[in-house]
Amino acid sequence: MSTAELPVSLTDKPKRWDFSRDSVSHGRLVAWSGELAVASALVAPLASIPWEAGAGAGLICTGAAVAYEKAQGAWTRVMVARASSWLATTGWLSYTLAEGPTLLRMAFGGAIWATGAAVNIGMDRWGEETKAAEKELDRQIEKGQEIKGAQDGWARLIEDVCGIEGAVADPVIDRWRSGAGETVKVTLPAHMNVDALRGYEAPLAGALHLPKGGGVSFNAGGPEVPRNVVFIAITRKNMMSGAIPYPRLTPTTINKPVGFGVVGNGDEAGLNLKDEGFIAVGAQGTGKTALMKTLGLGLLRCTDAIVIDLDTSAKMSAVFVNPYLRYGIGRPLIDWPATTEDECLLVIQAAKNAIAARKTEYADLLEDEDVDNLPARPDLPAIHIRVDETKSMSDDVLAGLDLIIEEGRSVNVRVSSTGLRATREYITGTMDELTPGRIGLRTNNSSELQMLFPDAGAPDMAIFTDPGTVAYMSTTKGPFQPTPAKAYATMAEAFPEGSEDYQRMQSLFMDAARELSPIRPDMDEVTARAMGLAWSQRWARIIPNLRGDAYGNVTADRMHESVWELYTSWETPASYDLLLGRMRDEDGDPITAPSSGKGADIPRLTEALIDEDELERAAQQEAVIELAASAPKPVSSDELAVKLFMAQGRPAKPSEVYPHMVKAGYDKSDRTFRDLCARLGLQDKLVRGDDGTYAAPESGEVPDAPGRIPGPGKPVYDSDGDRHGTDGRTD
Repeated sequence: MSTAELPVSLTDKPKRWDFSRDSVSHGRLVAWSGELAVASALVAPLASIPWEAGAGAGLICTGAAVAYEKAQGAWTRVMVARASSWLATTGWLSYTLAEGPTLLRMAFGGAIWATGAAVNIGMDRWGEETKAAEKELDRQIEKGQEIKGAQDGWARLIEDVCGIEGAVADPVIDRWRSGAGETVKVTLPAHMNVDALRGYEAPLAGALHLPKGGGVSFNAGGPEVPRNVVFIAITRKNMMSGAIPYPRLTPTTINKPVGFGVVGNGDEAGLNLKDEGFIAVGAQGTGKTALMKTLGLGLLRCTDAIVIDLDTSAKMSAVFVNPYLRYGIGRPLIDWPATTEDECLLVIQAAKNAIAARKTEYADLLEDEDVDNLPARPDLPAIHIRVDETKSMSDDVLAGLDLIIEEGRSVNVRVSSTGLRATREYITGTMDELTPGRIGLRTNNSSELQMLFPDAGAPDMAIFTDPGTVAYMSTTKGPFQPTPAKAYATMAEAFPEGSEDYQRMQSLFMDAARELSPIRPDMDEVTARAMGLAWSQRWARIIPNLRGDAYGNVTADRMHESVWELYTSWETPASYDLLLGRMRDEDGDPITAPSSGKGADIPRLTEALIDEDELERAAQQEAVIELAASAPKPVSSDELAVKLFMAQGRPAKPSEVYPHMVKAGYDKSDRTFRDLCARLGLQDKLVRGDDGTYAAPESGEVPDAPGRIPGPGKPVYDSDGDRHGTDGRTD
């Protein structure tokens, strides 16, 4: 941040006893004169110096004082004050020598000399401080003139280029830490806003003599910024040249923006993919697939996101699943790569079922958390569906995607897509209207970007000088105008051969398989059950699509031996015709696919890598559920809830226990599970904490006492055996 203060006037300076230009007064003239005169009167008579000699010495001193002040750059009135002081001293000295010294004169002179000496010493010290203050004042005045000149220059520039009169630039300029440019805050006339500057990016960049790869962009700021205030980002260097290596593969969460590159000021470019999808548009060869790989890595680093790809070209997903399929490393990072039309249709069908199930099954959780949208966390991951080249999808798939975009927002099912163009032929109306995130790559015609950014205006095409250059925005989360960015590079060929970045990028996706496989979440049970065989048997169907021939046939030489052994151990999956409802019985009626069957799951972590307490807790929960299911007499909901809270071994929210209740066959009937927990708390079978958690008293760990629901307590008796109420305790 570069801050320049506005100039202050001389009248704002405090008056002090010193030699500054505004501090000469009659009192100070008397003090200066008296000090030297009395001093001379004390010394000269003792040495029997004639008065003519004293007068001559005074004149010499006067000349020396004036010369000194002139050398110091003092003003004329300061030099006059010094000369008057010495001339007065000379007169006093001559009089004393002529009349002769007396004891009274010497005593009087000594007192004045002491006073004058003290005043002069003080004036010397204050004088230096005032000189420094005057220099700072001069600097501020000069800076203020520079600011005024810069403000006038911006006003003239905006008037000449954009035709807007009366614009005022802020004196504070935000210098980017990257050194590539700055942001200027401009206040337009009250009746205007950022839209008045749309379309002037290229003319302003030209007027500022910015290089290709640099440029100008406008931003209206956040909701608290007045409408007529505009932030002009000026990139003075070509930050889009060269390649930026993908950063470390550190785990993150989808609740934070997913980074995919760097903007000119050095900040990371990112989109909030939990709350929104995005549309990426660019001509052939501009790097859309590379961009999706970069965004894919960002999503796969999230410990609370499931990633599903609709990728009929099989290019977008291959780098994420091949480390496992070819080399047996980790597990496939993409949770469901759909590379055929039938598989894409199954994804659409499964996603619809998942949305419906999440809306009903997690209604209690939304109430418990007091939120409108489903939270995203490792045990309840968000689902992000990525579509590569929407034009390659069938009409049924596109119609299904539209429905998912409309219905999946509140339960964390999002859709992102890419296309060669921004027309309705490539992007459906629903995608265009309900997808806030936008990423524009180089197009063959600027009108394509105008359609991608209809309200914000197309970015300057001059920024797209190098591969990986994009302009991005979000209409809901920001940035609210197209912002140039350089996407991270993930391929070794983008870097000099033999360099450190080249070597790291060569093994980037192998390293991702090793480092990210342990943190990838499992689909929550409610959603997995709703998706049915389409989800549980997906790998038995996908592996032949990915590693087989055109007919789906696959042989052992096409995959790692451990993958082949696992693949051959699976049962034959249900056919596409059965799962998609295309199979008919003898009467011509569609055959309903079974809701469950033998799954085809790829193993996760070994038990040795899992926390022992977590294993024990999971085993206890499974034991409770199994006992409840096999009991000859049905276990009541109250008893089952208490046992499951006890199996948790710690305070837990109802939303954590509810999925286990469902698995054990619990039917909430006419009340919510949270109401059941509250009733059990009032009965003292559960103890409620002030954070909304519950615990079984027998579990050994209960919430803090202040938040617990008081029970009937134990009776209190006096020494005679008479009862006097209860002690109010709950245990």
